[in-house]
Amino acid sequence: MPKATAKPIDPVIEFLKRLAKDDAKVMSDFIKWAIDPARSPKEVERIHEFVEEAEHRIRNSRSKLDRVAAAQALLGFFREHSRRLGVNERFLATICGALCTYFQNRKIWDPAVESCEFLVSRAIPDEDGVGFHDRLDWLYRQRARRAT
Repeated sequence: MPKATAKPIDPVIEFLKRLAKDDAKVMSDFIKWAIDPARSPKEVERIHEFVEEAEHRIRNSRSKLDRVAAAQALLGFFREHSRRLGVNERFLATICGALCTYFQNRKIWDPAVESCEFLVSRAIPDEDGVGFHDRLDWLYRQRARRAT
């Protein structure tokens, strides 16, 4: 009787399953896997898929995931590895802009500022091609108002 060949396990599928279950360690485990410099173009596409789903889970009100920690993990990943992995700047603007808006609407200023600062530091424009400078200035004022 011939042996059945083992189907290669896609780690992103496992990460997505863990993310759906709001596993607290999934972000750190994903980042450890994703930062390997030997990622193929197909694996980079799968990284994009996970990041999109993670951003959705962060914004999903029913998710029990620690939103601030997950957003900071994503931003740290982008800051350190997005250029090496060839992450498109429009993708970064969409994901980080959505995170910024999510936290801004909930008046959680620090992660909103961090998202916006990342985009400004990389000179990534918003949808209108303007930039996030005005929004960052407004966020700084809101954060300072909270401190007084």
